Amino acid sequence: MKYFINSITSKAYWRYIFSLNGFKSILSAFGMIWLIIETLDFFNVYTRDQYGSYAFFIFIVISILISILLKRPIKSISISFPEHDFGVDVRIADLFEMSGASMISTNTLFESDVAGGKIAVDSLQGQFTAKYFTGNQIELINKISTELKSTGTKPPYPMGTTVPIHTHGKTFYFTAMAELGEGGNASSTITDIENSLNGLWDYVRENGELQEIAVPVIGTGRGRIKMSRKKMIALIAESFAKASVKNKFSDRLIITIRPEDAENFGINLYDIKDHLLHVLK
Repeated sequence: MKYFINSITSKAYWRYIFSLNGFKSILSAFGMIWLIIETLDFFNVYTRDQYGSYAFFIFIVISILISILLKRPIKSISISFPEHDFGVDVRIADLFEMSGASMISTNTLFESDVAGGKIAVDSLQGQFTAKYFTGNQIELINKISTELKSTGTKPPYPMGTTVPIHTHGKTFYFTAMAELGEGGNASSTITDIENSLNGLWDYVRENGELQEIAVPVIGTGRGRIKMSRKKMIALIAESFAKASVKNKFSDRLIITIRPEDAENFGINLYDIKDHLLHVLK
């Protein structure tokens, strides 16, 4: 309910309603009403001589209301690729509530010390540690270290290096997508993101199960990439689609947007869906 209220009172929502796509929706609704009126006139149920001089404006208002009703705030969208048997969802949801496997973005050193302040508590990795390894981050560090030994490489690890962490009946893929600076700040580039996603898809294709994969909107926060979340979502979705067309490795990609980000950055899923359809189809 809070998201719904915040959405309909946001400038982003109304900008979309009265954008070109929104205008098309209003015209579609007006055309539907006009067709009904013409049909009633044809059968002499409601003839033209009964129209009030203000009827046109009433029809316009009704069309706008119908458009708003059809474009009411939603929390998820879905795009299917039946010819390739996979789909892409974008959801405003908590990544940790997803039922399938989930990606956890990390750094090329796989540094995981939250208690020591090397990894921010409110970062995705910090939230993961607090939720699944509360008071026992050493266990997580040891798990990561054990998995890294099988990569045959040394730190700093290449972008896209992925290791699985199995806990609480779920699989989380820790994937390198950022470098740590001397001050402990993480940073990424568009190329880093593309390489990290390709590394994740390759790992899942070779070692994972054919299940849903949840990926957060990476890079736009602590990765410090100057790109809108809409464009980052498109980049993630396009990377997944291209990899899946070559060789399917998952039934569905779920791109998750934190509810706080949806509110703070005026996320409009209709706008995002229009953009994805333009990019992916």
